[in-house]
Amino acid sequence: MIKKSIFLTGVIILAGCTITPEHSTPQTPPKATDSSKKGTPPSSGVKITPYEQKEIKRQTVPVIVPEQRVQQKFSNDGTQLPAFKTLMQKTQAAYKQKQFADAERFALQAQRIAPQASETYLYLALIADQRKQYANAEALARRGLSYAQSNAMKKQLWTIVLRASEARNHNVKADEARRMLRSL
Repeated sequence: MIKKSIFLTGVIILAGCTITPEHSTPQTPPKATDSSKKGTPPSSGVKITPYEQKEIKRQTVPVIVPEQRVQQKFSNDGTQLPAFKTLMQKTQAAYKQKQFADAERFALQAQRIAPQASETYLYLALIADQRKQYANAEALARRGLSYAQSNAMKKQLWTIVLRASEARNHNVKADEARRMLRSL
């Protein structure tokens, strides 16, 4: 019975809240007055003061052109490093003495220091050519050609491509190498 009475009172209260309209008087906004001139703050308590700023004048700024420098032709491929130069000297000496294993070892070390140096590919291709590994020699020479900058280096690398192609009886590649050698 207590439960029923609590339930009924709750329903009546809820029904009463929804049925009874809320009476409120509409508020009219206060009349806008220029309170900044009077010095009295408006009803919100915030005082608004205008920001007086001087007129911004445009001025021309002189443009300073930096001095043009002639760029030096410098490749950052690692060939200027002392370690690379030393290893390439050792490679050349070992190759001249026909110590191909040592020459290959020095050239591979130099290649790790300067992977985009065409000189390392030249010596590795020469060593592969001496060992009659013609496919390897041609591949190394072509890789070196992608990094070669001077015509003398390109000529040496194309010569290796020509020899390797002729040894493998690849006439098309040999003709290509001859054409490139003539153009250099």
